[in-house]
Amino acid sequence: MDYYLPIKISLCIALAIVANRYKILDKKGTIMAFLIGIIIVFSTNIKWLFLLFFFSFLGFLITKFKFKEKERKGASNNGMRGFRNVLANGLPPMIIALLSLQFSPEKMAIPFIASIAIASSDTFASELGVLSNKAYLITNFKKVEAGTNGAVSWLGQGCALLGSAIMSIIGILLLGVDLIWLPFCILIGFMGCQIDSLLGATFQGRGKLGIPLPSNAILNNDEVNVVSISSGAFAAFIFTVLLPL
Repeated sequence: MDYYLPIKISLCIALAIVANRYKILDKKGTIMAFLIGIIIVFSTNIKWLFLLFFFSFLGFLITKFKFKEKERKGASNNGMRGFRNVLANGLPPMIIALLSLQFSPEKMAIPFIASIAIASSDTFASELGVLSNKAYLITNFKKVEAGTNGAVSWLGQGCALLGSAIMSIIGILLLGVDLIWLPFCILIGFMGCQIDSLLGATFQGRGKLGIPLPSNAILNNDEVNVVSISSGAFAAFIFTVLLPL
């Protein structure tokens, strides 16, 4: 019998209420986050859920940073994350948590941290990189407007590395992973962001953050997020779980 069952459920409810109350997530996003949180906390433990919640809160703050300037550039959203965004960023970590039932939480902790580091890296890059005055398309390095799908800048790349580092450090400390894996998690997070940019430049159309999806787009932003996060998490899974076996 799980004596912590009421605590786990209460915590998921409390975090969902906080996310909705402070407009971190909209109503549908809150429901999805609650469901993902329940699966994660029952597959692993509360610390894993806290890491995902901290990412959501940090992403909300980054989105609100210099919000007026982003609006003037025409590259902003309201800061709240909806159903699709929560699913895109939460699905890979949720699957990793479920896999921990097979491979153990100790082995799956690094892929879990890496998946959130990728999401954090992309959030920092897109929400802060858009403030740059010079941006270039990652596929051909031609100058484009900041916020264009697949655009990169020195500011965005620095912020991508910072976002990956912050979540990797917190994840390593929170989940009790050996510090030797910190550079690996940071690198996977940063490289996952580059995959996101490549997909954005090639499959997302020449659109821009904060505007409707272009007609020539094959993937939308949420689908790009799922692919990039899953790719990096799978690479981490191979290196840390499968190869040592």
